[in-house]
Amino acid sequence: MDREVHLSPAGGAVDDDEWEYALWRRHLFMGIGSFTLGALLLLGYLLLTPHGPHRGLLMAIDAGGVACWLGVFAPVGSRVLQTKWRVPFFCLWSVTTLGLIAAAAGLDGGAESPITGMLVLPVLFAALVYPLPTVVALAVVAEVFYSIIAATGVVVSTSRVAMTGVALGLAGGIAVMAAINRSAQDRDRRRLTARLHKLATRDGLTGCLTYQAFQDALEAEAARARRHRRPFSVVMVDLDSFKDINDAHGHDVGDATLRGVVQALLAAARTTDVVGRLGGDELAVLLPETDAAQAPLVAERFQWHARSAQTPVAVTVSFGTATWSDDFESPAEVIRHADQALYSAKNAGRDRLVVWEAERRAG
Repeated sequence: MDREVHLSPAGGAVDDDEWEYALWRRHLFMGIGSFTLGALLLLGYLLLTPHGPHRGLLMAIDAGGVACWLGVFAPVGSRVLQTKWRVPFFCLWSVTTLGLIAAAAGLDGGAESPITGMLVLPVLFAALVYPLPTVVALAVVAEVFYSIIAATGVVVSTSRVAMTGVALGLAGGIAVMAAINRSAQDRDRRRLTARLHKLATRDGLTGCLTYQAFQDALEAEAARARRHRRPFSVVMVDLDSFKDINDAHGHDVGDATLRGVVQALLAAARTTDVVGRLGGDELAVLLPETDAAQAPLVAERFQWHARSAQTPVAVTVSFGTATWSDDFESPAEVIRHADQALYSAKNAGRDRLVVWEAERRAG
């Protein structure tokens, strides 16, 4: 099977990992800004109520929280954004924030402190991007923290404490529903993206890559080959006397014949091989990590499958292969060499494989 190549509207290579990374990166900086703003609002509250309990300690906790967010979570978060620890890191960040808010509320007088209302902020913030189970867990943690505050502190107005608990529960429920809605939107987006990607990169007749998608894959492989000093090869494929098939049997039969040959090539392709249609009946196969000694062997497998392809009329196929040889050779030159080998196969009687030899360059 040929490798998936994800394309942006401008033609650059993109994928879901890059999209997710950009989303979480924005979330990181938005979180730092939001929680810092919350800390400043808490500081304002403490300054406006200087006679409340534990003001010095609460200001120290507030300042320590900002220092922790900016000095620890921001740099560490930037490094884990593209790792498997991304979600656990952000979950730890949110739980830590809930813990600081709960501690501040407890020091400020317990469950009746206005600070308890801030417990909902990390939960609502989590609903913007966290997975649904994480949002549910954080909503439960917020309620548990509030219950601990209410159980260990002095309660003057039971109805007020109960009302605050209900409000926190409702906010947690809203966050969970928002996460469910976001998950559904993400699922729909992925399906639409996959459909648009298929329409943009897959040839409608044969199912292999389009010309532009194949060229993008070739450019990407050439860049990787230069970077890691690894070879790659290209096999050019052309149906012999295809015009005669169309003229004698009609384009429907010609299309079915072309599809049959392409399906045979796809069946012969390795997991990393990329099969593309360059135009008409001209096809190409990109062979990553394949040197000049291996390329003819792989091409022979394609040739064998093509000869046994299920087609409405008998057809022969010619092959030409070439291998990228050095840093100075462009992908277009590899295609040109493989194309020359293909025409040599045509001129030699068709239904055969010809390998481009590097010595021809000097000759």
